[in-house]
Amino acid sequence: MPAQRTAADVYRVSEEQVHRARMAVARNALDSEDCRDLLDMLGLIGEPGEPPPVRR
Repeated sequence: MPAQRTAADVYRVSEEQVHRARMAVARNALDSEDCRDLLDMLGLIGEPGEPPPVRR
């Protein structure tokens, strides 16, 4: 049985969530420039190994 989530867990964005969001944007972008603009607008641009760039 999973442990009960705390209030801090609600605001945590995992690396997997960020990756899935980036992939969804990339699949739906018109071209590379559109993809980069969308990722930037959504706060999803960051370097691997850094904390996720977005917060809830």
